[in-house]
Amino acid sequence: MITNLAYNALIKEVELTPKPGLVDCFNNGSHKDMDIDTFYESAKAIKPFISEFLHYDNFDNLREVGLRCEKKMFEATNGVNTHKGMIFSLAILCGAINRAKVFDSLQDEIKLLCRDLVKNDLEKTKQAKTHGENFFKEVNHTGIRGEAQSGYATVFEKSLPFYEKHLNIYGEDSAMKLTLLFLMSITDDSNLYARGGLESMDFVKNEAKKILHVEDLDNNLLELDKMMIERNLSSGGSADLLGLTWFLYHIKKIEGNIW
Repeated sequence: MITNLAYNALIKEVELTPKPGLVDCFNNGSHKDMDIDTFYESAKAIKPFISEFLHYDNFDNLREVGLRCEKKMFEATNGVNTHKGMIFSLAILCGAINRAKVFDSLQDEIKLLCRDLVKNDLEKTKQAKTHGENFFKEVNHTGIRGEAQSGYATVFEKSLPFYEKHLNIYGEDSAMKLTLLFLMSITDDSNLYARGGLESMDFVKNEAKKILHVEDLDNNLLELDKMMIERNLSSGGSADLLGLTWFLYHIKKIEGNIW
């Protein structure tokens, strides 16, 4: 059940259309090396590893499985990074699900799993090799590692309640689009920083806020899509957090069948 939910979270995120600057059913966004079929192949490669994540409850084992999963993803996509961030986060969430007794303790278990992550992965790193490490070295933002160490506070405390509220009013499709915009308006996204620095992060935050409450949502999303493509910007980090939001919403719903 959890394996299928995690896989569906990957599919729901990529198929949500339109998404500004991101791969969707309309176009490839600001990405020249991937399309929606690349994401489908990537999701299929990742799926078998989800159940393996659920067998472990310590960080070292989860990372080892995650690295093998990442290798399969790159094989499936011919070297394109479609889901590296999601593999990391799904490993953490599945490990925490294995440790937790109830949904309400899940965030605490994530914090325990990731308690030294920023220190070990960022503060001790001498030479930055990834977007996340550069993000920390250059502007002291902890990125997805800081998010994980916080117990995914942005998701549990912000985007999940936001999604639940808007789901009840508008239904899944509009609620996901609004939640993506909400995340884009508040997230310090290392993907955006890598493509355009702090100025681009601020641009996307401000533009997302502008259309968060408009009536003609899809047309405004398409306009923002054009602007982000022109600037070669992509909010991949926010897209990952949207996928996690959808996943956790459904985990919460089926709590009685998991624990």
